Amino acid sequence: MGPRRKNVKPCSVNREGSESTKADEPKDYMNQLSHEVLCHIFRYLPLQDIMCMECLSRKLKEAVTLYLRVVKVVDLCAGRWWEYMPTGFTDSSFLTLLRKMPDIEQLYGLHPRYLERRRVRGHEAFSIPGVLEALQACPNLLGVETSHLELVEAIWTYMPQVHILGKFRNRNGAFPIPPENKLKIPIGAKIQTLHLVGVNVPEIPCIPMLRHLYLKWVRLTKPQPFKDFLCISLRTFVMRNCAGPTNSLKYVPLVTGLASARNLEHLELVRVPFLGGLIQHVVEDSWRSGGFRNLHTIVLGACKNALEVDLGYLIITAARRLHEVRIQPSLTKDGVFSALKMAELEFPQFETLHLGYVDEFLLQCKMTNGDLVKYGLADVVENPGIITDIGMKAVNEVFSCIKYLVIYNCPHLHNPNNWITDHSRWTRLVDLTLVRCHAIKLDSFSQFIELLPSLEFISLDQMFREPPKGCARVGLSAGTGIGVSSALVSNQNSNNDNDNNNNHQNNNNPNIHHNNHQHPNDQNEENELRQDGQAEEQQIAAEGIK
Repeated sequence: MGPRRKNVKPCSVNREGSESTKADEPKDYMNQLSHEVLCHIFRYLPLQDIMCMECLSRKLKEAVTLYLRVVKVVDLCAGRWWEYMPTGFTDSSFLTLLRKMPDIEQLYGLHPRYLERRRVRGHEAFSIPGVLEALQACPNLLGVETSHLELVEAIWTYMPQVHILGKFRNRNGAFPIPPENKLKIPIGAKIQTLHLVGVNVPEIPCIPMLRHLYLKWVRLTKPQPFKDFLCISLRTFVMRNCAGPTNSLKYVPLVTGLASARNLEHLELVRVPFLGGLIQHVVEDSWRSGGFRNLHTIVLGACKNALEVDLGYLIITAARRLHEVRIQPSLTKDGVFSALKMAELEFPQFETLHLGYVDEFLLQCKMTNGDLVKYGLADVVENPGIITDIGMKAVNEVFSCIKYLVIYNCPHLHNPNNWITDHSRWTRLVDLTLVRCHAIKLDSFSQFIELLPSLEFISLDQMFREPPKGCARVGLSAGTGIGVSSALVSNQNSNNDNDNNNNHQNNNNPNIHHNNHQHPNDQNEENELRQDGQAEEQQIAAEGIK
């Protein structure tokens, strides 16, 4: 009789192996979540990442489909409004995508790198007709954000009920203006912010919803482009170096239309040949009803026919809220500030004054004035500002609360020490920039600096061969246009001042050194306007503009 065999149960061994295998496998937490939770997570992801999840599992595909059915706001650029939307779209694929979102109301980031003007048979492309067909497939669509000139014009033509969201700014602007850059703005276009750079425009019509209008290197092709101009909701109007009518009488509707915008806050006219004395008469007729009374920024640069009374009436009317004034050289005169002094006005919110203002484009442009006239710009030859020490004394008495002061190319200034009086001095002045004021005396300027208790930053360009005495306490780098905050520079004695003076060199850079307090750059402006636009769009959506 042989040995007794033990019965081994194979099932127990397989069970242990399967348990160990399950323990080694990573758990799929995503498939364990409900569709509602997945849709909530998708709200925080870019659309491109959401679409990539369709191919991961059946449940994720179902969740993506469910999310697209109920989504109302979509951004194709994932919040990066300065970028372009993903490449690879065709007319059919874009139509398929939007058909998956039947409830979409606001479409942001429609910034294609290139769009075909027409469809071609047998060729899959991304075209303007294809985009329009896809947008028309969304019955609840209220607004679209785009930066394409031809696309926005097509939306205005074939979908007039759709709002242009955010800040419209074309991305192919240049000077001289490319002939293909053209835009026809319809009457009553549903847009709140219009920023055009290097575009041919027939006219600026009546746009009741428009709040911010920025025109730079824009050619107005019609003989009377402002005949129907009326933007009653306008808050910002900037017109820089635009080619328009040479007859100054044709700018009368523009100025009267601006006076009708009771909420206008920012007015900037550079190289606009309006009729001299026109602003004075318009202000006299409209100030009682609120015309120009809410201005906080006034900029006049290279306006050929502008008179002192035009500038003076604007300043007097907006005295209560005025923050910043930039004055072209031809208006930088003693008489302007002497008249303001006699008016005995108060400027409680005033901070920034730029005397002898010249637009950056005109400073940096290598073309002569004759070349600019050939491209349609007005014939303007700027001479240096003729303000004297008497006028600067009046400036001190009129704008006693000033914080930022820029003086450019004023050769008739000699003794800054005479600008300050015993009963009026710039106690709040923290930033001083002087450029090409060659006649200022060194000793007088040194005494002037000592009379400014709050001064923190000085920038001098093409002024002195060596810095004036007493400048070390505010971190002066004379002649280089570079200054340092006084908080970062310790007080030094006279010996250290003399040692530092030997290291300074003169710099012949003709450009003005700007700081963020005085002149926000275009990018900051874009961010502010975009934020304002998005806030307004949310308000519109809440009110139900459908």
